[in-house]
Amino acid sequence: MNLRMLSFVRHRKALTMLCVISVLLFSLCGCEGDMTKTYAKDNEALAALGEIHLIAREDGSGTRSAFAQLLGFDSAGESGASDLTADCAQIAESTADVIAAVADMENSIGYVSLASAIENDDVKILSVDGYEAEESGYPLERTFYLAYVGKLDELQEDFLRYVTGEGQSIVAESYEAISKSQTFLSSNPSGTLIIGGSTSVAPLMEKLALYYMKINPNAEIVVKETDSTDGLTGAMNGTYDFGMSSRELESYETELLEKTSIAVDKIAVIVHKENALESISTDVLRAMYTGNITLWQDVVTYE
Repeated sequence: MNLRMLSFVRHRKALTMLCVISVLLFSLCGCEGDMTKTYAKDNEALAALGEIHLIAREDGSGTRSAFAQLLGFDSAGESGASDLTADCAQIAESTADVIAAVADMENSIGYVSLASAIENDDVKILSVDGYEAEESGYPLERTFYLAYVGKLDELQEDFLRYVTGEGQSIVAESYEAISKSQTFLSSNPSGTLIIGGSTSVAPLMEKLALYYMKINPNAEIVVKETDSTDGLTGAMNGTYDFGMSSRELESYETELLEKTSIAVDKIAVIVHKENALESISTDVLRAMYTGNITLWQDVVTYE
């Protein structure tokens, strides 16, 4: 093969390789873009649902606070609400109420703790920005806390050691643990603990309390479901030994309370099981919950 022919062959191979790399890069970029889009398996069926019926939590809810913060509409509204959630949203007072409302109306959408949504067959969990809720990289993630005032007594300290130690194996069954499970030896202190607050944290706390009371039969633990703000307020005024919170604490709350991380949770976006929507982007979610998208027919085409 002469030098001119060899040069031509090398040049052709280089061009071929460049084309292959370009195609791959274009393909990858295209996939990445598609990952953040909203997708419905039947756009006509989605459009037929008409008006979007938003289900949101009440102002004191940690899930509402975390949801608004993660999506970037947590500024206070003119109406005095804690964020910019659209005034037309139906307010639900608990996780169970959100699930029931979404399961009852085909044109509705809501948000709850993933662990609670997984257990219900009447609602569908949407992927968000191309991520399934069980995957790493999922954009709607928050921390669960137990908050308290001052120095802990023997029972409080023993229970908290269990929750952040051996109890992490219970956490890991439905949530992301904050540490590895460790061997726990109780000192078996007696007394009663009152724990109140977030309805998202409550199912996990009830389970942890049950297992702890098996280890320490001298203890009685009562878990009360309200919301995160009530839980933190109750911890501050002594109504609760521990306040459950599914949101970050406000600056004034951190001045008065100590907090301990107990789990990492993901907020699931849910629709009726017959809804044609399969995936949604954070941009569309933000537009829906701030009232900039009001019809299902505009969801997939929103830019």
